[in-house]
Amino acid sequence: MTDQIMTTDNTRLTDDINDLEESLYEFHLRLRDMTKRHLYRGAAPAQKMAGMLIEQIDTELVALYRRAAEMRGHLK
Repeated sequence: MTDQIMTTDNTRLTDDINDLEESLYEFHLRLRDMTKRHLYRGAAPAQKMAGMLIEQIDTELVALYRRAAEMRGHLK
C-alpha cells in the first residue's frame, strides 16, 4: 500500500514538474520575442534598457527551467 502511495505521489510530482517546465519554456519564448522587439531594430534608449532588463529576467528564467529539468531527471 505504501509503495502505491509513493508511486502515485511521484507521478503527481513528475506531472507537476513537467507542467512547470513547459510553462517556463513558453514564458522564455515570449520573453525572447520581447527582447528582440525592444533591444534591437533601432529601438530608442528607453526601449533598449527595457530590453536589457527583459533579457536578464529571461536568463534567470532559463536557469529555473534547467533546475526543473534536473528535478525531473532525479525522479526517474
